Amino acid sequence: MKKLLILSVALATPAFAQQLDTQTTIASRVAENAINPAQVVLFDRADIEASNAQTLTDLLATQAGFQFSKTGGVAQASNLYINGLDSKQIIFLINGQRIGSATAGTTEFQLIPLEQIERVEIIKGSRASIYGADAQGGVINLITRQDVPSTTINTAIGTDETRQIGVRSAAKLGDTSVYISALHNAARGYDIKENSDTDADGYERNGVTAGVSHQFTDAQSAGLDLQANKGNYQYDSSFGGDEADFDNRVISAFYQLQTTRADVRLQAGKSLDKNWNFGQGISRSSADLFSTEQDSLDLTGLIRINPKHAVLIGADYRKSDVSASDTAYDETSISTQGGYLGYRFHGENIVLETGSRYDDDEQYGDFWSFNTNAVLNFSNGDSLALGQATAFRAPTFNELYYPSYGNPDLSVERSRIWNIDYTLPLVDGSLLISGQRALFTDQIDSTPRNIGHSEINSLTITWEQHWSRAFSSRLIQEWLDAQDLDNDRRLARRAPRVSKAIVSYQANRWDANIEGSYHQRSVEYTWMGDSIPLASYSVFNVNTNYQVNSQLSLGLRIENLLNHDYSTANGYIAEGRYAQLSGRFQF
Repeated sequence: MKKLLILSVALATPAFAQQLDTQTTIASRVAENAINPAQVVLFDRADIEASNAQTLTDLLATQAGFQFSKTGGVAQASNLYINGLDSKQIIFLINGQRIGSATAGTTEFQLIPLEQIERVEIIKGSRASIYGADAQGGVINLITRQDVPSTTINTAIGTDETRQIGVRSAAKLGDTSVYISALHNAARGYDIKENSDTDADGYERNGVTAGVSHQFTDAQSAGLDLQANKGNYQYDSSFGGDEADFDNRVISAFYQLQTTRADVRLQAGKSLDKNWNFGQGISRSSADLFSTEQDSLDLTGLIRINPKHAVLIGADYRKSDVSASDTAYDETSISTQGGYLGYRFHGENIVLETGSRYDDDEQYGDFWSFNTNAVLNFSNGDSLALGQATAFRAPTFNELYYPSYGNPDLSVERSRIWNIDYTLPLVDGSLLISGQRALFTDQIDSTPRNIGHSEINSLTITWEQHWSRAFSSRLIQEWLDAQDLDNDRRLARRAPRVSKAIVSYQANRWDANIEGSYHQRSVEYTWMGDSIPLASYSVFNVNTNYQVNSQLSLGLRIENLLNHDYSTANGYIAEGRYAQLSGRFQF
């Protein structure tokens, strides 16, 4: 399977992603420094370009606590795990607007080209007290807005007849900023499944982003952002189709007021997620459409009582509608409204955060979420962060209302999550030890019924070191214990031990890195519940960039350098050695 590999970021600056400025909008929906920086992962545009990554999977694989399972290459279905919690327990946003399928409960994040993304903001751990349902494992916000006036043309060619061409441009006209980008990316692909048709399973992705913003005064601004991508990918299946068309779009508008005493943000948005599956005797014209339309309205205010005390208050509304789908669901729309209130204390050596949220949903009724976090900063530079939260996952339309399958009496999955992070600064480096414990009740099984109980315990150790101006390294060791308590078995597709290493070199116009990862044996289960082992594997990649001049740069990435055979989903083959050459011209 292509690209479950360790990718380096930010080679243009030897510092790694977490060391960027931790001011984000993702932690509380307004711009502020994160309470616990150890839970925040940030990538700016320079990081993304230096990684030569094609997908979010590629970009995040170097980060502590991130694992993936994939059923093919770039565009085939992928699942993300953050500290063992999977994609259904993670919220994905584009410019702050929730995306994804309300029918399946997943987000096809692999279909979003990274060339469309200016910044990635991630907060690990539960944020249900801010975002409500499904924010158990974390929240990921993909930001398309370009802030620096410039124009960049990029192109790439690679193995499996991979080709890509795109353009990004931004301009500033007085107090008004505009940006636009367009991208075409396609590949012949490779045969992704064992014992199936010996065909290449390729893909095509076409994307566009655009936006405008205006600074009315020093304190007030407003903007509009659009992101759309559509295309096609092939896959191997023993039943149904073997090809899919997709059409995903997001539009959002915001108004923002920032003063010394308060930050207020009002945002409205709409997302569309459409998918057609066909092939193997099913024509495109007769393919069933699965469609999700999500409308949202959010109002958030951060009020600074004084330099130490602040209050966060907000309310939101969200409606999910699947009426355009060809499937005859018993119900076709669900709306949720919620409100949240939080308190922040910033002392000299201690930072505290507590908050609660109330959700009122047409289907599952009401639900309260809570969180508390504390960070202690010691005089020697060490810091200790402790947190706990409650969270929940709402059942999907398929689980509730799919004909002859859904169960409208389902309640939400419930969880309680604890986390601890200890940061130790070193000479020209740092050591971070992070742990998380998550307990789940009322989990929804494949029947579907509320019967499940599970626990997921994770521990990661990250050592970053800058040996000289040219050399730096990162070593990560991860342990994961993910157990289905009802059936006394491990949760599927999660490696209990992962080791990652990245060594980077930078000198003048040239930078390079070598990346290695080892994933211990995991397990998967058949529909009958029989276990299938997924073998351990190791992968090595190399990545390099050369700055020809102030306008032109070249990049080369080789994945699975040793051409190892491995799989992260039973029966689906990881791609062998893959090479890609890219170029960027900026003016």
